[in-house]
Amino acid sequence: MLWFAFICVALFSIISLSKRTWHRFQTSPMVISMDRNKLVWNTSFPSLTVCPHKRIDELKVEEYILAHEEDFETEEDQEDFRDFIVKLASLTYDNLESLPLNKSFGISGEKYLDLLYELKWAFEPEISSGAAVKMFIYETQTEFGICHAVNSLVARYNSFDYWRSNDWSILDHGDRVTVHPLDGEIYAQIINLSTAYDVYFHGAGDVPSISKQRYTFPESDYTTVELIALEIYTNEEARAFTTKQRSCRFNYEAEDMQSVPIYSFGLCLSECRMFFALRACGCIPHFYRNRLRNGRRLPVCGLEGIGCLVRIKREIISLKSDKYKINCNCLANCDDSNFFVQSHRSRVWFLGANLQWGIIDYPKMQLRRDVLFSFADVLVYIGGLVGFFLGCSALSFTEIIYYFTARFVRRMFFN
Repeated sequence: MLWFAFICVALFSIISLSKRTWHRFQTSPMVISMDRNKLVWNTSFPSLTVCPHKRIDELKVEEYILAHEEDFETEEDQEDFRDFIVKLASLTYDNLESLPLNKSFGISGEKYLDLLYELKWAFEPEISSGAAVKMFIYETQTEFGICHAVNSLVARYNSFDYWRSNDWSILDHGDRVTVHPLDGEIYAQIINLSTAYDVYFHGAGDVPSISKQRYTFPESDYTTVELIALEIYTNEEARAFTTKQRSCRFNYEAEDMQSVPIYSFGLCLSECRMFFALRACGCIPHFYRNRLRNGRRLPVCGLEGIGCLVRIKREIISLKSDKYKINCNCLANCDDSNFFVQSHRSRVWFLGANLQWGIIDYPKMQLRRDVLFSFADVLVYIGGLVGFFLGCSALSFTEIIYYFTARFVRRMFFN
């Protein structure tokens, strides 16, 4: 009996400690370390999204009014429409209450986005840079309206043409634009902005967020912005782990995304806001893609729906609510770049608004997400526990299996 008790205690200890080891493997097998050898790695060049203040072409608005005279009975109606369309083009969660809700002008919510692109002002800035890889500027639909993104790997998935063609394919964005300390000071520049604008700085694999700081510059200034970077990269070995184990997602792990074919933390938060608006008000704002990957079409908010959004806009922005349960389940990007404005300066420029930005103070450290506790370590730990408590090894288990199978069969049939 004493030996049996010892064996039971040993088995209980093995099972208990093995469960703790397995739990550690499932929940925290990764570690974030710091790399300070700055000459070994390249740094991503800052991406940005520019949102012009002027978005509607007045001549196109007048042509629209003439073509739809039946919807504008008086001069006051025409003036109200001019004000309505300008405010609709700049509509975001921050200024929802600024939109007049008393007249619809015969336009339903589903037609808002088509109308805005029909009447949009031709914003055609040019870009140049000192980087080795060419940069591109793409028109993109954001939570701030129609904007333009530079050096972005995700902006085209939110373009109006991509949505309208019901495209879900993965697009080729070329090489990631990077710089190195030995390159010296590298700047990029946008010229011919022709209007005042807001700008949001972010990583190439993400989108601007309504919760992050924006910078506003006038149409008469030449502005230079200098940024500092902090990046985190994930070891290739970590790709074999689940997202729960890593606590992050790569951009191709988009199985839970319903409005875009790739993943990013910013896109996930935007989609979470979209579905929260749908749950609370029964519709979504016009600046979201209303067709999901499964073919379902979501209703777009008209004036009544926007009135509902006004009442819960703070909850939508913060994604926190006492009335509704909000669980976005948005994980960080496994490979992520964060940029912070170190300084910016402006001077009056007779050629109009220009924006120059770059990195002059290269980061002296980089964060890396590495595998600390692999499946092989789990086997070693459990094997050590079995050896410590029972004095067994893999050979011992082989002998036990042999004893209860092959040897038993031999005695049964050959004796």
